[in-house]
Amino acid sequence: MYSRKSDRREDFVLQPPRINRYRFKDPGQYIVMNLQLTHYLIIILFLFVFSEMVIQYVGVGSAIIIFSLILVFIIILFTYIKNTHRDYTRVFQIMILIPLYRIITLSVPIELITYEQYLLITTIFILTGSLILLTFLKLSLENIGLVLKDIKLQIICIAAGGVIGYLEWIFIQPSGFDLLISTILILTLCAFTDELIFRGLIQQSIERARGRPFTAILLTSTLYTIFYISYLDTLELVLIFLTSLFFGYVVSRSKSIVGVSFSHALVNICCFVIFPNWL
Repeated sequence: MYSRKSDRREDFVLQPPRINRYRFKDPGQYIVMNLQLTHYLIIILFLFVFSEMVIQYVGVGSAIIIFSLILVFIIILFTYIKNTHRDYTRVFQIMILIPLYRIITLSVPIELITYEQYLLITTIFILTGSLILLTFLKLSLENIGLVLKDIKLQIICIAAGGVIGYLEWIFIQPSGFDLLISTILILTLCAFTDELIFRGLIQQSIERARGRPFTAILLTSTLYTIFYISYLDTLELVLIFLTSLFFGYVVSRSKSIVGVSFSHALVNICCFVIFPNWL
């Protein structure tokens, strides 16, 4: 829930927009490249919306085919488009995780296994793919936000997870899981994987390429919310979008996904384990 080759760590550190502009000989090229990146990302967002609606109204098989075509489209973007700065190429390379994410989650036969097993299997496959990509791109832990910074903000973020989990439980009223250590660990692993992909990789790659945190947060939050369109629950979608904006702000401000990962895990545990069993 991503060719970039560099031996310099500073190449992967988010820089202010003005530094990015100096990498282009023509200042106008910087503006054009930013517009191209945004336009391509918006097109991809619409394709994901269409694919999610296909799941709901046509069927899983058709959706898998469409996500496979989107995957090919993204690969073409970073392979054949010329004169593209490597920061922009990295965005599209990282974006391949999204169609892969959906292909994996849609391909596992959930009717043959328990939901906990489904979560574990799909999360392991997705996390493995993400780690392989991290290795290929030579990204350090700091590059993806796996460092503890701005502790006060991280604590506030984690505490907010309980409130968000309560609101989500009210909105969707899930049947809940048994209060087992294995279930809690699975939900925590799912939360970490989501934050690694969306906030650690996608958001920070867009922020580096665009140089505008708000654009990166907005695009990433929209992309994340699209995953839940098939729920067809307006309140749930609004909560997911606002939560994603909040998580995105925390990551952009602190350059760390530690707090949002724990907060996301707390949301899952409160919504699916604690409140269904205790309230």
